[in-house]
Amino acid sequence: MKELTATGRTVDEAVQSGLEQLGLHADDVEVDVVDEGKKGLFGIFGHRSAVVNIREKIDPVKEAKQYLENVISNMGIQAQVTAEEESKRVVFQLKGDKTALLIGKRGQTLNALETLTQLVLNRHSDRYIQAVVDAEGYRAKRKETLAQLALKLADQAARQKKDIHLEPMPSSERKVIHDTLAGYSQHIETYSTGEDHNRHLVISYKK
Repeated sequence: MKELTATGRTVDEAVQSGLEQLGLHADDVEVDVVDEGKKGLFGIFGHRSAVVNIREKIDPVKEAKQYLENVISNMGIQAQVTAEEESKRVVFQLKGDKTALLIGKRGQTLNALETLTQLVLNRHSDRYIQAVVDAEGYRAKRKETLAQLALKLADQAARQKKDIHLEPMPSSERKVIHDTLAGYSQHIETYSTGEDHNRHLVISYKK
């Protein structure tokens, strides 16, 4: 993050001087006025320069993208990271020769990367933004797999008239199953239970 203290005859001149030194535009920075200065008698006697502190605004998306790139690099994997901004979320796409390692068993590594990226993305944001980390279309494939699993287990719960507990999974994957089975049957309902990493979904049979 670029930051400096600049001076000028007026606050505006001090800000302009700082922007030129940083090579940034006014929309890219935050300005704190340290001293508004004093014009002085006849513009000479008692004159005091205006002083401002200028610092570059942190771009949450750029910060999160850089963080994700660093983590992947530290894993010894070369991958390209692109970020696509939408209204309330940012999708980070990973492409490379070893994306299978980034995905991990049942997406566990990808989910971990997504959780960490989510934290960095919102650390400097004034509003909540959802982070989605994807690799080679894994999320779409996983969603289809979960939807098929949800219907299969719902049939099983209805036939056996018992509750079925699924393995722990992130909230985004639990939501896929919730949505898939919404309105499936008056005898089937879904709910989440457990805490933190043990939170999982239950497909329940209602008599």
